[in-house]
Amino acid sequence: MEEKEESEKKKNSFIDKAIDFLFSKNEAKWLIPIILLGVILRFVVARNISALGDEMVHGPHAIGFLHSSLLSTIAHSPLWFYLTDIATRILGVTMFSTRFLSFFYGSISIILIYLISSHIFNKKTGLISAFLFALSFYIIRYTLMEMDLSAIFFLLLAVYSFMLAVEKQKFPLLAAVCIGLASLIKTLSLFFVPAFLIAFFLFSKGQKNYVKNNIKKIIYFGLIITLFFSPILIHNYLWYKDKGMVDTYFAQYFDIGKAREAYSGQLGYASGFLEENFLKGILSMSSAVFHYDPVIFILGILGFIFAFSLKDKQKYLWFLVSFQLIGFFLLVLSNWLSTHYTTMIPVLCIFAGLFIDKLSLYFKKINPKKVLAVLLILIFIFQIYMLSPHLTSRGALSKMRDYAIHNMDKNSLVVADARIYRGRIAWLFHDFHYLESTYLPEILNLNQNLSGEDIPMRVYFIECARDDCGWGTVTAGFLNDSSESIVQSFSSINPEKIILGGGGYDEETGKPYFKVYSTTLQLKPEILTLADSTHDWFYYPVNYIPKERIFDNYQVNGTLDNLIYLIAWIITISSIILAIIFSVIPFIYLFRGKKNETSAS
Repeated sequence: MEEKEESEKKKNSFIDKAIDFLFSKNEAKWLIPIILLGVILRFVVARNISALGDEMVHGPHAIGFLHSSLLSTIAHSPLWFYLTDIATRILGVTMFSTRFLSFFYGSISIILIYLISSHIFNKKTGLISAFLFALSFYIIRYTLMEMDLSAIFFLLLAVYSFMLAVEKQKFPLLAAVCIGLASLIKTLSLFFVPAFLIAFFLFSKGQKNYVKNNIKKIIYFGLIITLFFSPILIHNYLWYKDKGMVDTYFAQYFDIGKAREAYSGQLGYASGFLEENFLKGILSMSSAVFHYDPVIFILGILGFIFAFSLKDKQKYLWFLVSFQLIGFFLLVLSNWLSTHYTTMIPVLCIFAGLFIDKLSLYFKKINPKKVLAVLLILIFIFQIYMLSPHLTSRGALSKMRDYAIHNMDKNSLVVADARIYRGRIAWLFHDFHYLESTYLPEILNLNQNLSGEDIPMRVYFIECARDDCGWGTVTAGFLNDSSESIVQSFSSINPEKIILGGGGYDEETGKPYFKVYSTTLQLKPEILTLADSTHDWFYYPVNYIPKERIFDNYQVNGTLDNLIYLIAWIITISSIILAIIFSVIPFIYLFRGKKNETSAS
């Protein structure tokens, strides 16, 4: 009996020590594994998960962007494309490298969540909030070839640096620069600016002449943001002046007729804001967040309600509320793509961390630390369960790209089934002599009329094994019939590789997605040049070659226009450099805080 009691005491002692270690004053002990957890999950999912929607618009457009000579694009800000092209040049073009920015900035954002939550509440809440963000299914699911997670990093850095500056009655220069960089990554980042303007008054209430002083600061703040955003404005000004054209944002909100005609069917809606369906949009986007992150969503809302009872935190509360709600409402009025609403998760994680922390203290008869440990373990299990399909299987596109890199001859002709989404073909085979299957009969006819001798040439045919690989609209008809006739011509050859789906989007785990056939045909070498001439995707030539086919090319004329064009390039290049340098700032803040704690003790 005594041995049993002694064993029970040792067991409880071990648990108590483990929990004490978890929430000891040296919180870095657990911040490091939290960050590592978030990094591992993001890496695995970014490498594995199937391509989603606009990824195969943005991904191909990022490849070769460094030599595009573009200040912006028709649909998005330029900085993401420049930085992603740098990543792919270093790492090669793979699913992970094209998603690298979302992985990289999304991982570092874990530190910012910890810093913001710790600053407003306490270090324990900061750890819990960072833990939730590291595990967020919504954030990890959208670690994609998208701009949102990169923009969120700079917006969160702006939030934290803003609070530090205005609390010391200093001008928040770093915050303004961060918002400017965010806007050069994602134009919709500007929707979060009003929260910072409100915060000027929240944090200076009671100070002498605070209205007059804040108006002056707001003007400077806005000018800095505008300066960083100016390459996009200059790009549209010069393009409009030369050709009467503007990008999709200007076409949407300013209803410029020529541009609207050029983008007909691409904007997705008529023009302006979506105010008629505002309430429907709120419900739709809120349900999307709830669907992917139900635990964080519910706990975040509860924490948001609880936070109103903290009288000494009101300025921080209203700053976060305005950041969340104003940005959310403007996004709902503008666009309903689910990836844009990743901006909701950081604030929800901060409030959810607060609620979990306070909830554990209400259990008087149980050690609060044990309650907290159980809650976090349950959340961990649930989030991993949600993520598990994407942790254990790899998408077909990722497998196909790896196979092409390591097994296919770059001097061959690649014929891709036209039932594969065109952006996917451009991304998969941008560095090959590829051809969509609809062009094959025409190319073979041209081959007969070309001068010179036929040579043996390796030809690969990539079949869409499920008859629709990314379009979502392929049915019985000309496209399907013509593709099937080409498949029949290769039917006597056994596929040298069958790529299985990994689940998600339009893939079924373990079911054939691509089939790779290869043979040798007698063709003239000029066929490869003809194949390359077909490489266009969504207003741009693949790899931005030749530049003459770039849709938003324009001539710059006159001394003044050339001067502002030069200024725009100086800002763009500076922004690329700053975006890379600023990735270390969260670590500097973290270590500076540790140093200050050590000095104080």
